[in-house]
Amino acid sequence: MSPSLEDYLETVFKLTDDDTGVRTTDIAAELGVSKASVNQAVGLLSVRGYVRQERYGPVYLTENGKIRARAIYKRHQTIKAFLVSILGVDEHTAEEDACNIEHVISKETMDRLMDYMEKESEKDE
Repeated sequence: MSPSLEDYLETVFKLTDDDTGVRTTDIAAELGVSKASVNQAVGLLSVRGYVRQERYGPVYLTENGKIRARAIYKRHQTIKAFLVSILGVDEHTAEEDACNIEHVISKETMDRLMDYMEKESEKDE
């Protein structure tokens, strides 16, 4: 999946409250893109089985979409937490950097980073 589609899927996940759908206008506003871009991305995500949408209706995550989006979101949050709490990067910069890093980091490095952050959180308890 392209970094752009991952961003769209993650945004639907963040804006979804339980099983309520998300309006394409809300996705566009969150990402700072046009509704046409959102509609195109939603179409691609729908074909891949990650979201569903009835004509002009809200966008819903499928079960596969929830699983994939949750993994993307966790990856993003872990990287951001590392940048802020371990490296002392400010929140805004960490958010932007995490968004870039999450798309290129290897699975091995991400797994080790998650293990490291889990151990760090256990130390704090």
